[in-house]
Amino acid sequence: MKYRFLFLTVTIISLLGILSCSDDPSSIGIDLLEGDFVIISTFDTRDDTVSQSSSFFKEVVPLGLSSKVLIGRRDDLEATTLMDFAFFIVDSLRQDFLDGNIAVTHAFIELSPIYTYTDEAAEYDFTVHKITSDWSITEFTSDSLANLSYDENDLSSNKNFTDSIYTFDLNNEFVLQWIKITIDSSLGENNGIYIKPTMNTGKVVGFQALTTISSDAAKFIVVIEKQGSFVDTISAFIFADVSAVIANLPVLPDEDIGVQSSTTIQSKLFFDLSDVPPDIIINKAELILTEDTLSSIKGSSFNPNLTVFKITDSSDVTIDEDMAIALIKENNIYTGDITSFITSWITNEDNQGMVIKPGSLIEGLELFAIKGSGYPEFSERPRLRIAFTSKE
Repeated sequence: MKYRFLFLTVTIISLLGILSCSDDPSSIGIDLLEGDFVIISTFDTRDDTVSQSSSFFKEVVPLGLSSKVLIGRRDDLEATTLMDFAFFIVDSLRQDFLDGNIAVTHAFIELSPIYTYTDEAAEYDFTVHKITSDWSITEFTSDSLANLSYDENDLSSNKNFTDSIYTFDLNNEFVLQWIKITIDSSLGENNGIYIKPTMNTGKVVGFQALTTISSDAAKFIVVIEKQGSFVDTISAFIFADVSAVIANLPVLPDEDIGVQSSTTIQSKLFFDLSDVPPDIIINKAELILTEDTLSSIKGSSFNPNLTVFKITDSSDVTIDEDMAIALIKENNIYTGDITSFITSWITNEDNQGMVIKPGSLIEGLELFAIKGSGYPEFSERPRLRIAFTSKE
């Protein structure tokens, strides 16, 4: 009996010793054990002849959730901004405003600049107009500008632009009427102001927009006076702001594709994967893109990375919004792990290609030029590198 127990003990200890000397099997190792996969190979579009295609297109999106409002112009690109403010007038002043006993003696807006695209020394100016139609920050886009109604009269004056603050006065009578409408809506409506650049402007400035965490959004200060009684200052609170950017497709070298924030320019990329062996396990698939640095245009601050999405319906370029993969930039090379895309295409989905977007879709105006599928230097075209395991 004791010999059988001793034999069992020695056997258990031996097994434990064997296990302790072995590393935990990786996911690749598990696959090898379960399916007898023994050959590890690489499929690389730089070395293997693969058909690929690329192009870029424009998709208009609302910019109401951006942390910046953009005002200015550069070449054929124009950025305009809508703002609306709310006045909270104490009960003791309401009737005096309506009776004309209180006057507005000075009204001005402060904007905090946080971004420039591109030449900080370029000319800069804008005009300010009363909006006479409804708008919504969640729905307003550059396409909405065709239906925007506003008064052509410029309400602004006495502009002062510095590195840290931009200020301009608003017409006193306009502001007084705005306050009265706030008190009594039967007097009319006011939908805020529309700010658009002048023709001589040569840059776009981004200002802090209204967000849940920022205290530097536009400020509206009004000095009021009741003759012989008091002079006081009140503030209006911004509760809506949104930019609209009008721009054509960027002019790039024929062999390039491009993505641009806020406009919003995106690119499509397709690899023909019919030559990738079936019945394999994808260990890793990398997408590698090369930037055309001479054709890219950047502002004073930006996210250098890109994002890639899988197309689920190429007829209208529908993408899987829930699966965004970052393409991280190092020097002039973007790299991202798209193993999940390749695996799904090879196992159970139609390959309809990918869409490449800016890493910050609605922030700034950065234009990233990418060497496309027709680039003369084959090694700098979009590249797909797949490491896979297959059966003997």
